Amino acid sequence: MFLGRDKELGKLKKELEKEGKSAVLIYGRRRIGKTTLISESLKSVSGKIIRFTAVPDELSENARRLSRALGEAYGMPGFQIPDFESLLRYIGTLKEKIILEIDEYQDLRKKTNGELVDAYFRDFIDYAPDNIKIILSGSAIRVMKNLLQKDNPLYKRFSLEISLGELNYLEASLFYPQRSIREKIALYSVFGGIPMILSMIDPQLSVEENIRSLLLERTGFARSYTEDVLYAELKNSGGAYSVITRIGNGRKSFSQLKACLEDEESRNSLDYTLEQLQKSDFIEKKQPINIKDSRRKRFYELKSNMLRFHLSYIEKNPDAIATPAFLEKYIMPSINTFVSYRFEDIVRQWFLIQVERGIRNDIINIGTYWYDDAKTKTNGEFDVALETLEGYEIYEVKYLTSTMKEELVKEEMDKIMRIEGIKISSIGFVSSSGFEIPGEKRISGEELYNL
Repeated sequence: MFLGRDKELGKLKKELEKEGKSAVLIYGRRRIGKTTLISESLKSVSGKIIRFTAVPDELSENARRLSRALGEAYGMPGFQIPDFESLLRYIGTLKEKIILEIDEYQDLRKKTNGELVDAYFRDFIDYAPDNIKIILSGSAIRVMKNLLQKDNPLYKRFSLEISLGELNYLEASLFYPQRSIREKIALYSVFGGIPMILSMIDPQLSVEENIRSLLLERTGFARSYTEDVLYAELKNSGGAYSVITRIGNGRKSFSQLKACLEDEESRNSLDYTLEQLQKSDFIEKKQPINIKDSRRKRFYELKSNMLRFHLSYIEKNPDAIATPAFLEKYIMPSINTFVSYRFEDIVRQWFLIQVERGIRNDIINIGTYWYDDAKTKTNGEFDVALETLEGYEIYEVKYLTSTMKEELVKEEMDKIMRIEGIKISSIGFVSSSGFEIPGEKRISGEELYNL
């Protein structure tokens, strides 16, 4: 079942259906939906489709495997060209419309000179006739991004680049349409937007029961996925694992991270480690939209909700048995707080979707707003803020079990108005369960899911 990805699907189909040759680059973490997206786009495309998944073996073995895929597409069993460069040249001589998809491209480069392989594909793209379209996809994000760098042979060879991240909250909710608003918020906050994981959420089970079966059980698919990401991808990546675990469920500044790293080598290489983790799509760097260039106000946080949940609850208790008692003692006392922080991100995503759909054309930036109150000698941050043509809009976000009472709205408004030094144009509120008295700049959870 294909859900979400409308924007990416539209771009890919348009590229594959247009006249002339073209090359597409698609990258994203495993299970993120690259293969499904490509398969869906190919349903409406005419021509001969050659699909091939590379393996981390010698180039000659990959040439044999690609020959086999070509032979199957053309009904030529036993077809073999063991030299990869010659095989690409042969494909370039074929006359009908051809779509050549190479999946896990990074594995094609492992046992040989990677830039030599890139050069083969550069020449293939440059000299291929107009009937050829090629898709290169891969899950090693840093490797795939490097194909776009100026010193790589494939620089400027791609007419379309798709960086496939997790689904946003609205797309993720398509996998559990019958849930209540609070459940939708909680499910996204815990499981994030990985299509394969979302497809395994059992509609007959509660949020807590799905957490238990998918994330707490040792054989749970979501737990296996997160542990594979943590241990297989990060454990052997220098100080990356230490940095990720220290960011955990919160967010850390550069100085906070440096202070909590135990060895000198990790501290000295922190800049490089953070850069690589950003390139690999594990973390993102954030700073308040009203303070542009302060390293002191710059923070790093995880991009994956599910990885954040794993580090918050499971990594700290790896030997605990997945029972209702574990849920009751370690998860339920703080799960509402965990979800409430992720709810703030949902609200920021909602505003971004409004910008993308042309609903709000006055928004310049979306993020957080930092304030320093000289009178009370306190500082803090409003977690949802918009920079607009009129100034800064800030929003207080509440993950509530019942409607937000007018008394609480006034109390929060008074608290904000007492802060000296803030330069904002308006104050709004978002409540997961709506408001006792609806009004302007009062956004309900229902509204977030009914764009």
